Amino acid sequence: MLNEDTDIIYKSLFLDRAIPHHISVLVSGAERIGTSWCALNLAYALNAAQKKVLLVDGNGNFANVSSYLMLQNSSYLEEYTQSKKTLNQLVLAYKNKNFHVLTAEPGNNYLSSLPLGRVQIFADDLLILAEDHLHTVIDLGTELTNKNLSLCQIADNILIMCSENNADLIRTFDLIRFINDTSISAKCNLIINKVNSFEDGYKVYEKLNKASDRCGLFCPDLIGIVRFDARVRDTIRNKELLLSRYPTSEAALDIYGIAKKLDQEINNGN
Repeated sequence: MLNEDTDIIYKSLFLDRAIPHHISVLVSGAERIGTSWCALNLAYALNAAQKKVLLVDGNGNFANVSSYLMLQNSSYLEEYTQSKKTLNQLVLAYKNKNFHVLTAEPGNNYLSSLPLGRVQIFADDLLILAEDHLHTVIDLGTELTNKNLSLCQIADNILIMCSENNADLIRTFDLIRFINDTSISAKCNLIINKVNSFEDGYKVYEKLNKASDRCGLFCPDLIGIVRFDARVRDTIRNKELLLSRYPTSEAALDIYGIAKKLDQEINNGN
Protein backbone atom coordinates (compact mmCIF):
# COMPACT_ATOMS: atom_id res chain seq x y z
CA MET A 1 0.00 0.00 0.00
CA LEU A 2 1.04 3.59 -0.49
CA ASN A 3 2.60 5.40 2.42
CA GLU A 4 1.69 9.06 2.79
CA ASP A 5 4.92 9.67 4.71
CA THR A 6 6.90 9.19 1.51
CA ASP A 7 5.07 11.95 -0.37
CA ILE A 8 7.91 14.43 0.07
CA ILE A 9 10.33 11.87 -1.35
CA TYR A 10 8.17 11.34 -4.41
CA LYS A 11 7.79 15.05 -5.04
CA SER A 12 11.54 15.30 -5.33
CA LEU A 13 11.75 12.20 -7.52
CA PHE A 14 9.21 12.96 -10.21
CA LEU A 15 11.06 15.61 -12.14
CA ASP A 16 9.88 17.25 -15.32
CA ARG A 17 11.71 15.65 -18.24
CA ALA A 18 12.02 18.14 -21.08
CA ILE A 19 12.99 15.48 -23.65
CA PRO A 20 10.64 12.49 -24.15
CA HIS A 21 12.35 9.08 -24.15
CA HIS A 22 9.29 7.01 -25.12
CA ILE A 23 9.21 5.18 -21.79
CA SER A 24 5.99 3.56 -20.59
CA VAL A 25 5.52 2.09 -17.12
CA LEU A 26 2.79 -0.45 -16.35
CA VAL A 27 1.53 -0.46 -12.78
CA SER A 28 -1.55 -1.52 -10.83
CA GLY A 29 -2.86 -1.15 -7.33
CA ALA A 30 -4.43 -4.61 -7.50
CA GLU A 31 -2.97 -8.09 -7.42
CA ARG A 32 -3.05 -10.48 -10.39
CA ILE A 33 -4.23 -7.80 -12.78
CA GLY A 34 -1.83 -8.77 -15.57
CA THR A 35 0.82 -6.05 -15.72
CA SER A 36 3.57 -8.49 -16.71
CA TRP A 37 1.39 -10.15 -19.34
CA CYS A 38 0.37 -6.81 -20.78
CA ALA A 39 3.93 -5.41 -20.73
CA LEU A 40 5.21 -8.45 -22.65
CA ASN A 41 2.53 -8.36 -25.30
CA LEU A 42 2.58 -4.57 -25.59
CA ALA A 43 6.34 -4.66 -26.19
CA TYR A 44 5.82 -7.40 -28.78
CA ALA A 45 3.17 -5.31 -30.54
CA LEU A 46 5.43 -2.25 -30.65
CA ASN A 47 8.28 -4.39 -31.95
CA ALA A 48 6.00 -5.89 -34.61
CA ALA A 49 5.47 -2.35 -35.89
CA GLN A 50 9.19 -2.25 -36.75
CA LYS A 51 10.11 -0.47 -33.52
CA LYS A 52 13.26 -1.11 -31.51
CA VAL A 53 11.90 -2.03 -28.08
CA LEU A 54 13.37 -2.51 -24.61
CA LEU A 55 11.34 -4.49 -22.06
CA VAL A 56 12.40 -4.07 -18.42
CA ASP A 57 11.44 -6.33 -15.53
CA GLY A 58 10.76 -3.91 -12.69
CA ASN A 59 8.41 -6.32 -10.95
CA GLY A 60 10.92 -7.23 -8.28
CA ASN A 61 8.75 -9.57 -6.25
CA PHE A 62 7.94 -12.03 -9.02
CA ALA A 63 10.24 -11.43 -12.01
CA ASN A 64 7.42 -12.59 -14.25
CA VAL A 65 9.14 -11.51 -17.45
CA SER A 66 11.81 -14.17 -17.12
CA SER A 67 9.24 -16.82 -16.19
CA TYR A 68 6.88 -16.00 -19.04
CA LEU A 69 9.59 -16.01 -21.68
CA MET A 70 11.44 -19.04 -20.23
CA LEU A 71 14.72 -17.19 -20.69
CA GLN A 72 17.67 -19.52 -20.18
CA ASN A 73 20.12 -16.76 -19.39
CA SER A 74 22.66 -16.58 -16.60
CA SER A 75 22.80 -12.79 -16.53
CA TYR A 76 20.16 -11.01 -14.49
CA LEU A 77 19.64 -7.50 -13.16
CA GLU A 78 21.02 -8.70 -9.84
CA GLU A 79 24.49 -8.53 -11.42
CA TYR A 80 23.89 -4.85 -12.14
CA THR A 81 22.69 -4.15 -8.60
CA GLN A 82 25.81 -5.90 -7.31
CA SER A 83 27.96 -3.70 -9.59
CA LYS A 84 29.27 -6.71 -11.51
CA LYS A 85 27.92 -5.72 -14.94
CA THR A 86 26.46 -2.70 -16.72
CA LEU A 87 22.93 -2.64 -18.08
CA ASN A 88 24.32 -2.79 -21.61
CA GLN A 89 26.05 -6.06 -20.78
CA LEU A 90 22.79 -7.55 -19.46
CA VAL A 91 20.54 -6.75 -22.42
CA LEU A 92 19.22 -9.89 -24.12
CA ALA A 93 17.79 -10.13 -27.63
CA TYR A 94 14.42 -11.91 -27.65
CA LYS A 95 12.85 -13.11 -30.93
CA ASN A 96 14.94 -10.66 -32.96
CA LYS A 97 17.75 -8.14 -32.66
CA ASN A 98 15.31 -5.26 -32.12
CA PHE A 99 13.44 -6.81 -29.16
CA HIS A 100 15.62 -6.33 -26.08
CA VAL A 101 14.93 -7.55 -22.55
CA LEU A 102 16.33 -6.74 -19.12
CA THR A 103 15.13 -9.34 -16.66
CA ALA A 104 15.60 -10.32 -13.04
CA GLU A 105 16.09 -13.74 -11.55
CA PRO A 106 12.68 -15.38 -10.94
CA GLY A 107 11.43 -14.98 -7.39
CA ASN A 108 14.19 -12.62 -6.31
CA ASN A 109 13.13 -9.11 -5.34
CA TYR A 110 16.25 -7.38 -6.61
CA LEU A 111 15.00 -3.91 -5.68
CA SER A 112 14.37 -4.67 -2.01
CA SER A 113 18.04 -4.72 -1.01
CA LEU A 114 18.86 -1.45 -2.78
CA PRO A 115 18.78 1.90 -1.00
CA LEU A 116 16.47 4.43 -2.62
CA GLY A 117 19.38 6.48 -3.91
CA ARG A 118 20.76 3.43 -5.74
CA VAL A 119 17.35 2.84 -7.35
CA GLN A 120 17.45 6.41 -8.61
CA ILE A 121 20.82 5.70 -10.21
CA PHE A 122 19.27 2.60 -11.79
CA ALA A 123 16.49 4.80 -13.19
CA ASP A 124 19.02 7.24 -14.64
CA ASP A 125 20.96 4.39 -16.25
CA LEU A 126 17.73 3.07 -17.77
CA LEU A 127 17.09 6.53 -19.14
CA ILE A 128 20.42 6.44 -20.95
CA LEU A 129 19.75 2.93 -22.30
CA ALA A 130 16.30 4.01 -23.50
CA GLU A 131 17.89 6.59 -25.78
CA ASP A 132 18.94 3.70 -28.05
CA HIS A 133 15.36 2.39 -28.32
CA LEU A 134 12.21 3.78 -29.87
CA HIS A 135 10.11 2.40 -27.01
CA THR A 136 10.90 1.21 -23.50
CA VAL A 137 8.27 -0.72 -21.53
CA ILE A 138 8.76 -1.24 -17.78
CA ASP A 139 6.67 -3.74 -15.81
CA LEU A 140 6.37 -2.44 -12.23
CA GLY A 141 3.80 -4.96 -11.08
CA THR A 142 1.56 -4.36 -8.06
CA GLU A 143 3.71 -3.90 -4.98
CA LEU A 144 3.75 -0.13 -4.72
CA THR A 145 6.86 0.93 -2.81
CA ASN A 146 9.00 4.04 -2.89
CA LYS A 147 11.62 1.98 -4.72
CA ASN A 148 9.74 0.61 -7.69
CA LEU A 149 7.60 3.73 -8.01
CA SER A 150 10.76 5.82 -8.22
CA LEU A 151 11.29 4.30 -11.66
CA CYS A 152 8.28 6.36 -12.74
CA GLN A 153 10.47 9.45 -12.61
CA ILE A 154 11.82 8.61 -16.08
CA ALA A 155 8.48 7.68 -17.65
CA ASP A 156 6.68 9.63 -20.36
CA ASN A 157 3.57 7.53 -19.87
CA ILE A 158 2.19 5.63 -16.88
CA LEU A 159 -0.30 2.89 -17.79
CA ILE A 160 -2.53 1.98 -14.85
CA MET A 161 -4.24 -1.39 -15.14
CA CYS A 162 -7.58 -2.22 -13.54
CA SER A 163 -10.36 -4.80 -13.77
CA GLU A 164 -14.08 -4.66 -12.95
CA ASN A 165 -13.55 -6.31 -9.55
CA ASN A 166 -14.76 -3.95 -6.81
CA ALA A 167 -11.66 -4.47 -4.69
CA ASP A 168 -9.49 -3.67 -7.73
CA LEU A 169 -11.50 -0.50 -8.33
CA ILE A 170 -10.87 0.70 -4.78
CA ARG A 171 -7.13 0.07 -5.02
CA THR A 172 -6.99 1.71 -8.45
CA PHE A 173 -8.78 4.77 -7.10
CA ASP A 174 -6.22 4.95 -4.27
CA LEU A 175 -3.48 4.93 -6.90
CA ILE A 176 -5.23 7.68 -8.88
CA ARG A 177 -5.47 9.76 -5.71
CA PHE A 178 -1.77 9.22 -5.02
CA ILE A 179 -0.82 10.30 -8.53
CA ASN A 180 -2.95 13.42 -8.17
CA ASP A 181 -1.18 14.29 -4.91
CA THR A 182 2.28 13.76 -6.36
CA SER A 183 4.20 15.87 -8.84
CA ILE A 184 4.36 13.36 -11.68
CA SER A 185 4.99 14.90 -15.08
CA ALA A 186 4.26 11.70 -17.02
CA LYS A 187 0.92 11.35 -18.78
CA CYS A 188 -1.30 8.75 -17.14
CA ASN A 189 -3.65 6.38 -18.96
CA LEU A 190 -5.94 3.57 -17.88
CA ILE A 191 -6.12 0.05 -19.29
CA ILE A 192 -9.19 -1.94 -18.27
CA ASN A 193 -8.29 -5.64 -18.37
CA LYS A 194 -10.24 -8.89 -18.25
CA VAL A 195 -13.76 -7.67 -19.05
CA ASN A 196 -16.30 -9.46 -21.23
CA SER A 197 -16.97 -6.57 -23.58
CA PHE A 198 -15.98 -3.03 -24.48
CA GLU A 199 -19.23 -1.88 -22.90
CA ASP A 200 -18.25 -3.46 -19.57
CA GLY A 201 -14.84 -1.80 -19.82
CA TYR A 202 -16.38 1.63 -20.37
CA LYS A 203 -18.59 1.08 -17.31
CA VAL A 204 -15.47 0.44 -15.20
CA TYR A 205 -13.88 3.60 -16.53
CA GLU A 206 -17.02 5.64 -15.83
CA LYS A 207 -17.01 4.47 -12.20
CA LEU A 208 -13.43 5.64 -11.75
CA ASN A 209 -14.11 8.87 -13.61
CA LYS A 210 -17.18 9.71 -11.51
CA ALA A 211 -15.42 8.85 -8.24
CA SER A 212 -12.48 11.05 -9.24
CA ASP A 213 -14.79 13.91 -10.18
CA ARG A 214 -16.60 13.72 -6.83
CA CYS A 215 -13.27 14.04 -5.03
CA GLY A 216 -11.94 16.78 -7.28
CA LEU A 217 -9.29 14.50 -8.79
CA PHE A 218 -8.06 14.18 -12.35
CA CYS A 219 -8.92 10.77 -13.79
CA PRO A 220 -6.44 9.34 -16.32
CA ASP A 221 -7.67 8.92 -19.88
CA LEU A 222 -8.78 5.50 -21.08
CA ILE A 223 -6.25 4.23 -23.62
CA GLY A 224 -7.70 0.77 -24.10
CA ILE A 225 -9.85 -2.16 -22.99
CA VAL A 226 -8.61 -5.76 -23.12
CA ARG A 227 -11.43 -8.26 -23.33
CA PHE A 228 -11.40 -11.58 -21.51
CA ASP A 229 -9.96 -14.25 -23.79
CA ALA A 230 -9.67 -17.93 -22.81
CA ARG A 231 -6.61 -18.25 -25.05
CA VAL A 232 -4.63 -16.01 -22.69
CA ARG A 233 -4.52 -18.81 -20.13
CA ASP A 234 -3.34 -21.24 -22.79
CA THR A 235 -0.44 -19.00 -23.79
CA ILE A 236 0.61 -18.45 -20.18
CA ARG A 237 0.57 -22.19 -19.54
CA ASN A 238 2.65 -22.83 -22.67
CA LYS A 239 5.02 -19.90 -22.06
CA GLU A 240 4.14 -18.17 -25.31
CA LEU A 241 3.01 -14.67 -26.18
CA LEU A 242 -0.64 -14.29 -27.12
CA LEU A 243 0.22 -12.01 -30.04
CA SER A 244 2.58 -14.65 -31.40
CA ARG A 245 0.37 -17.74 -30.91
CA TYR A 246 -3.07 -16.19 -31.49
CA PRO A 247 -2.48 -12.88 -33.29
CA THR A 248 -6.12 -12.47 -34.38
CA SER A 249 -7.71 -13.26 -31.01
CA GLU A 250 -9.84 -10.57 -29.35
CA ALA A 251 -7.33 -9.79 -26.60
CA ALA A 252 -4.46 -9.69 -29.11
CA LEU A 253 -6.32 -7.20 -31.29
CA ASP A 254 -7.02 -5.10 -28.19
CA ILE A 255 -3.31 -5.01 -27.31
CA TYR A 256 -2.41 -4.05 -30.87
CA GLY A 257 -4.92 -1.20 -30.58
CA ILE A 258 -3.35 0.04 -27.35
CA ALA A 259 0.13 -0.16 -28.86
CA LYS A 260 -0.99 1.90 -31.85
CA LYS A 261 -2.55 4.57 -29.64
CA LEU A 262 0.50 4.65 -27.39
CA ASP A 263 2.82 5.01 -30.35
CA GLN A 264 0.74 7.85 -31.78
CA GLU A 265 0.40 9.56 -28.41
CA ILE A 266 4.11 9.48 -27.70
CA ASN A 267 5.06 10.61 -31.18
CA ASN A 268 2.55 13.48 -31.03
CA GLY A 269 4.20 14.57 -27.81
CA ASN A 270 7.59 15.09 -29.51
